[in-house]
Amino acid sequence: MLIDLTLSDIAQACDGELVGEDYRLSAVVTDTRNIISGCVFVALKGERFDGHDYINHAIQDGAVGVVSDRAVEGVSYIKVVNTTLAYGAIARFIRDAFKGTVVCITGSNGKTTVKDWLTQSLAEKNVLKTRANLNNQIGVPQTLLELDSGHDVAVIEAGTSFTGEIPLLANIVFPDMVILTNASGSHFEGLGGLEDIAKEKGALISGASPGASVILNADDMYFDYWCSLIGERKVYSFGFTASASLYASDIKLEAESSSAVFHYEGAAQSVTVAGAGQHQIANGMAIVLAMLVMGIDFKEAVSKLAVPVNVSGRLERLSAKNGALLINDCYNASPKSVEVAIDVLVMQSVEKTWLILGALGELGNQRDEIHHDLGIYAKNKGVSCLICVGPVAGIAGAAFKDKGGSAIFCNTHEEAATIVRSLDKKHAILVKGSRSAKMENVIEALIN
Repeated sequence: MLIDLTLSDIAQACDGELVGEDYRLSAVVTDTRNIISGCVFVALKGERFDGHDYINHAIQDGAVGVVSDRAVEGVSYIKVVNTTLAYGAIARFIRDAFKGTVVCITGSNGKTTVKDWLTQSLAEKNVLKTRANLNNQIGVPQTLLELDSGHDVAVIEAGTSFTGEIPLLANIVFPDMVILTNASGSHFEGLGGLEDIAKEKGALISGASPGASVILNADDMYFDYWCSLIGERKVYSFGFTASASLYASDIKLEAESSSAVFHYEGAAQSVTVAGAGQHQIANGMAIVLAMLVMGIDFKEAVSKLAVPVNVSGRLERLSAKNGALLINDCYNASPKSVEVAIDVLVMQSVEKTWLILGALGELGNQRDEIHHDLGIYAKNKGVSCLICVGPVAGIAGAAFKDKGGSAIFCNTHEEAATIVRSLDKKHAILVKGSRSAKMENVIEALIN
């Protein structure tokens, strides 16, 4: 841990009551599989578990204290109202002791790519980053508790699936730098309409340090709204028009990379951006701005974008057994990310393009309309064949077919994989769907 902690420190941090003796702590633990001697166990509660059921196990394995919402016998404990909020407060206590830079990234699309690419680009520094998808009320504190005195920068991803989650995360992270990539249609079910999503994302600005730097997408329709939240913070913007602080011109998009000229404060630098699609140039601009704010030279910053960042399940280029290009974009799906993936698919230099689509989740009452529109988008962009897995994705297939496209309707992942299994290098296959659609099963069937 970054600093030595005692039970009384934790009680103070989370506004709890310490009952029993005070102890110096070796770690803060939420999973009894990770208990070490001298730690404090935080009894978190979720939909399918309750950490309070494992308190005795934690004590037997060496915990010297427990954070609990009820009385505990046989050990010192800190009584709190809500253990999840207490866990966040402990992480904030650690974060406040950190002297380095804390960057927090949110947005409907591009969060994970920007997080991983920025971390990779800051290789000369010791960077702590959010692992996997630990971007919620449990994952963000867990990451911050990994801070130690050797770290220079923390790059934290903040996700949300319900209204009010970003304000909670902002209060934990209290970032020195905010990167807000965009607001688009995702998590409608938990967040409401697009304006509600933009407000939720904007809460990271309002919750940032008063002296924070805020990096915004100047081309997003909610840019002006986000600017209204800036206060005394410093705003930097990126985009494809000269009004942005950093903007791109002379763009050339290719199947695996792009080139452009980046402009910043009167200077211009030619840049090669690893990865296909204009969205990747936007991600690259956000990363370069972050590095510029950190004091890194413009030329050095843009040079980092030539090195690809490999994020599993994010437009990941693979090869199917018979040589077809397989684009694995199964990590998750929002309507915008499906459109972006289709754009990348049709850039490929092949004779025929195939989209295997699973259902998009958390769209509420807009589900059918969005899937219908995606089917039309795929047809208008020139996708050769749309293979739909399940009835919801089938809505997209019906729209694709109504526009004269070739659509195939499947009930299982294996059926979809069987259709394209014999395709060779003259073909490109994009596999896309929300995590709940488990489209990675199609990928596994095609490469194993």
